[in-house]
Amino acid sequence: MLNISAISNYYQGLKISKNFIIKVITRIVVYLAYCLLPIWPFLMAIAFSKYKFIFNYRATLKALVIYFEALKAGPIEHYLLDVAAVKSVIPANIQGSCIKCGNCCLDKKCVFLEQESENEYICGIYSSPLRKFSNCNSFPLDARDIERYSCPSFSVVPVDQSQSSVFKTEYKTNWIRSIS
Repeated sequence: MLNISAISNYYQGLKISKNFIIKVITRIVVYLAYCLLPIWPFLMAIAFSKYKFIFNYRATLKALVIYFEALKAGPIEHYLLDVAAVKSVIPANIQGSCIKCGNCCLDKKCVFLEQESENEYICGIYSSPLRKFSNCNSFPLDARDIERYSCPSFSVVPVDQSQSSVFKTEYKTNWIRSIS
């Protein structure tokens, strides 16, 4: 006879292990990023064809330290658990469009964020093919994303009980509008 309690405990243990492994990976990634700190401006300049990272070397290093600290607060875990794992089921529908507030860019701590005007920001690497491998390309994935960054322009629409209880989505995200 199957012991439901034992099976439940086993799966709960797997969840704890998965979360622990993700936290360890996050720490390793941030540690390695810090180890490579002196060469990041050069790598960024080459990868994104933006040589300002080299010309403003000290400012880039300061921005990178702030960026790495912001990454420790959850975006790496979010990427590994939700984006890279390709969460294929979203329990709510999301509506809205980007108003360029910069909140989703690690609360304006992203090293790639560029200020256009007093209240408008733009992603400095928006058109880069490398960007599609980041959290940025999936924002907002769920209600946690909207809450985490206090996004003023996206909202969650509750699932209508008469419709299917689950919405499927593609991870190219149709929510992100081209910023020009």
